[in-house]
Amino acid sequence: IPARSLDQGIDQINSIVEINRAQALGKGPVTYYTFATTLMNVPIMLIGNSIATAAFPRLIDRLAQGRQDLFRRDFIKILLAMLWITAPVGVVGYFARGYLGRLLYGDVAPAVALIFGYLTAAVVARIVYAMFSRYFYAHKDTFTPLYVSIFTIALNIYLAFTLATKDSYDIAGLALAQSIAAVVEVGILMIIIMIRDRKLFNSYFWGSIFKIASVTGFTVVATFISLSFLPLNTSDRGIITLGVKLAVITAITFMVHLIISLMLGMDEAKAVVKRVKNVILKPIKVQY
Repeated sequence: IPARSLDQGIDQINSIVEINRAQALGKGPVTYYTFATTLMNVPIMLIGNSIATAAFPRLIDRLAQGRQDLFRRDFIKILLAMLWITAPVGVVGYFARGYLGRLLYGDVAPAVALIFGYLTAAVVARIVYAMFSRYFYAHKDTFTPLYVSIFTIALNIYLAFTLATKDSYDIAGLALAQSIAAVVEVGILMIIIMIRDRKLFNSYFWGSIFKIASVTGFTVVATFISLSFLPLNTSDRGIITLGVKLAVITAITFMVHLIISLMLGMDEAKAVVKRVKNVILKPIKVQY
């Protein structure tokens, strides 16, 4: 508990430094960066933290039973599911960020969209981190994530002062710094996990990662084509115009992601289809 609490406290220090750097660039950048980070935290909370928190008791039970093999199986299965869900979310978030920014924030949308584009890598990394950190917590190790967080936060602060300047990336430098730090943090944790458990990231995991990457490639193409047919015009305003375009682009992206995943025989896509069938074909009880 003390290590975890200290970890969260250090994150607040990092936030204070980021706001300080944004204020040094003017009053507007603080608002732009706050809006962009709010958008970033939505998928992290909905996908990363919620799934990892729900899966945590099951992982602990596997270790309590002395079944390290089942722990590995469940951990990899959940991690792959998170990555599979995150892929289309990241694609839509990056390519359709202009639609989303204008729909939510109006006139400041271009600045918010620019910053959020640099934060896309941080979204994926933070979602993966939510699961990686549970690996250590399940093994009753709260200090390793803390030490890694201290290092990456120091890196983030250094990059923030280096990149978030008028002569460099301006306010987008904060987002770039956060993405770099988040990717480095996940990379370090993954190396530590691989050293501790060489059987965890097996051939099945890497094969599934390759499939997810391949599916994401098709998803990117589908999203790009959708954007070409439904471009963001300067006159587009209001929830109906922007909302419909964003909804169609999102639907096409997720549909292509699901179809290609099914063609490759991915278990995550099969689970979604099975779940949908159970809901649709569920018998309706009529009470007289």
